[in-house]
Amino acid sequence: MISFIKLIRLPNLLIMAFTQYMVRYCVLIPTLNLQAHDLEYSLLTVQMTEFDFFLLILSTLFIGAAGYIINDYFDVSIDRINRPDSNVVGKSVKRRIAMISHIIINFIGVSLGIYLSWKYNFLRLGAMIFISAPLLLWFYSTNLKRRFLIGNLVIALLSGIVPMVVVLFEIPLIYKSFPILISNNSLDLSGILTVVQFIALFAFVITLMREIIKDLEDYEGDIEYGCKTMPIVLGVAPTKIILVIILGLIITTLGWLQYLQLAAEDWTSLIYFLVLLQMPLFYLAYRILTSKGKKDWRFASITIKFIMVAGISFLFLYAHQIQKLIVS
Repeated sequence: MISFIKLIRLPNLLIMAFTQYMVRYCVLIPTLNLQAHDLEYSLLTVQMTEFDFFLLILSTLFIGAAGYIINDYFDVSIDRINRPDSNVVGKSVKRRIAMISHIIINFIGVSLGIYLSWKYNFLRLGAMIFISAPLLLWFYSTNLKRRFLIGNLVIALLSGIVPMVVVLFEIPLIYKSFPILISNNSLDLSGILTVVQFIALFAFVITLMREIIKDLEDYEGDIEYGCKTMPIVLGVAPTKIILVIILGLIITTLGWLQYLQLAAEDWTSLIYFLVLLQMPLFYLAYRILTSKGKKDWRFASITIKFIMVAGISFLFLYAHQIQKLIVS
């Protein structure tokens, strides 16, 4: 059981679930409550049932878990160099069991997603997301991860889709359920879309950085097996510079948001950004520039995962700010 939990990367799956829960309960519901209060229309709320939302999360997690399994299945040889102690496929979990588990878990995840798409009349959307994602994860594991940047972008894109799935289901349902509010332009969901798109962009960029850092960590095994990852094609030093440039863009964007927080005298959010996002980002830049071996890159990878969780957790404060507007 412990080996299987290790195989499906349970902590990463929990972050996915946490992200989707935060989008629903700290962005969607509070914002709709605020508009319901302003419009004096108490019926305005999310339309997907709690159980169906739970199924949506399960679908995401099952597809993600299947992706981790198939990735390790095809990485048995290369991981003998890169991660000799961490890959359980071929050791405590037989390769045949891993493949069967991948097929079953993938089938459940896709089936749940297609069922929800059918129930809410989003079959085209369901095919786009719940069929494309497993296919991308398969091709990533078999080929794309060994190519220059393409594999990194695929995983980053899928990470960005995780928060977007919630609004891609919910917002069309809200529009269908409240046509009167739409016809008289009373209902404005642009704020929700802006926030969730920002979360998706944050997840995309942070994941892209983490994938590149993992390529630096796996440099020895990747070069032996003919991979064309960024550190191998461009070199370690140029890859470090690219990572620091991306970090600089993130820090600058957060600085602009902090300026808005300062103008609004939102001291709590300002301090949160400074302590839990800006300072760790500066520290990460330092670690990237000074890292030399596997242990250093592993620590950098853990640091960036902390930054992602801290960024998503800010939505607690966001929801609190909206609640203050409702009661004021």
